[in-house]
Amino acid sequence: MYDYLIQNGFIADGSGGPVEKGDLAIKDGRIEAIEKHISPGLAQKVMDAENMIVAPGFIDIHSHSDVNFLSDDRCESKLYQGVTTELMGQCGSSVYPAPDEHYDRIEAFAGSKAMGYASCSLADFAEKIASDKKKMSTNLLPLVGHGALRCGVMGYENRPAGKSESDAMRFLLARDMADGAWGLSLGLGYTPGVSSDVNELASLGEIVAAHDGIVTSHMRNQGTHTPESLNEMYEIFRRSGAHVHIAHFKASGKAAWGRAQEFIDHVHKAQHSGIHVTADVYPYTAASSGITNSFPKWSIQGGKTHALDILAGPERYKIISYLEQKYASPEDGKRLVVVSAGEALPEANGKNMFELSELWGISQAEAVARVAEKSRAGATCISFSMTEPDVDIMLSQMDFAIGSDGRALPFDPLMNAGKPHPRNFGTFPRFLKFARENNICEAGQAVRRLTGLSADIIGLKNRGYLRPGYVADITIFNWDKVADRATYSDPFQKPEGIEAVFTGGCLALWKGTQTAVRNGSLLLKP
Repeated sequence: MYDYLIQNGFIADGSGGPVEKGDLAIKDGRIEAIEKHISPGLAQKVMDAENMIVAPGFIDIHSHSDVNFLSDDRCESKLYQGVTTELMGQCGSSVYPAPDEHYDRIEAFAGSKAMGYASCSLADFAEKIASDKKKMSTNLLPLVGHGALRCGVMGYENRPAGKSESDAMRFLLARDMADGAWGLSLGLGYTPGVSSDVNELASLGEIVAAHDGIVTSHMRNQGTHTPESLNEMYEIFRRSGAHVHIAHFKASGKAAWGRAQEFIDHVHKAQHSGIHVTADVYPYTAASSGITNSFPKWSIQGGKTHALDILAGPERYKIISYLEQKYASPEDGKRLVVVSAGEALPEANGKNMFELSELWGISQAEAVARVAEKSRAGATCISFSMTEPDVDIMLSQMDFAIGSDGRALPFDPLMNAGKPHPRNFGTFPRFLKFARENNICEAGQAVRRLTGLSADIIGLKNRGYLRPGYVADITIFNWDKVADRATYSDPFQKPEGIEAVFTGGCLALWKGTQTAVRNGSLLLKP
């Protein structure tokens, strides 16, 4: 007997081909059969998916859900979007590794949200989760964060790695890759990754390539210097042979607006020349990051608090001058919104820099500086740094996967700090709606961008496709109705049209409501 039989649905198998009417049977956590018709008498439970798309569970190729399950195993904002698997440890940030003698460094790097689970190795992190019987509702694929790796070995020193330090990083990375990491993530716009050079990155890429992994990158620059940043990624491939992947690809900042097609062509030309490079995008014009991401990169070299030291000293004017140029008009200030500045500055939450400058009677540049100072560089912000035409062009590239750059959050506003970016709650339904309403592709091709394509980029086997023998991670949705509802003013809204989600053959969401199933796990690379 089958455990479940899904009948009458339109099967989108993750390959990008046309959807086809059929039945799908699940047994012992796996897809047992996909046929035109399967007798309902062969199954313990039968589900009618009439007029619905039956797809592989969505894969979030760019996720920051690393430790969210520790405090809330529901992983609501991701599961309700149809996400069943997430590639975590992005933008150079993970809660491991570090040399044993420098546990304090990784503990500080990971921060309080890690709840004591910061670890000197991926294996230690996995063991802590297992021994404490921590559960999660989605699967997590771990990357090693280069920022964490560098901090563990070098702290926040603003200089190239020496040979002994490079060797130490290579050792830690090789150990974690052997223990199941899927690759290395770079956060070259953040400290301490901003202090690295291509020699260091290519050397680490050799370790990743030896384990058939992936190097994902928040590039050094995502605006006018995107071509140079892309060239750095290509150089890592040339020197190491490692597959490089561009995270949240975009044309960011006014000076780069209108250049999206140029940047896309740059990547496609590299691919045609033999560079193994891929990319993901998200369907929003706003990014979200820490307050110091708006500062000049030189000011955070040596750590975010280095910028605070400069602001407190005689060279404060250098940062202020930069910010005055960046936020020269009211429109510029309105594009930077504080999500949460913490308990030290609650009046800033939800306000943009123009509003704060008016409230405090200071310039917008000084408002940015005050938020950074009062929050001790800990404030999070939303930055409206892109334009709709550029985002639409990026979204229309059939070889670009879809990632959220978000994390698994609860829908209860009281369980969140401020108003997080709506991408945490609506990325995947939003993309499906965009694909449908703009006719950029058929349903089967849209599903591939969320499933099989991401699995192929990551190197994930037995997921991402609907095939007999594959793990039964399945999302059932209404193609005609699927849509996001989360907004910047009210992000805590569940999407529409996601009807059911299976994780490992168990029903985790049914008729738009989460069940008690917590069937996710930390999936290590075999």
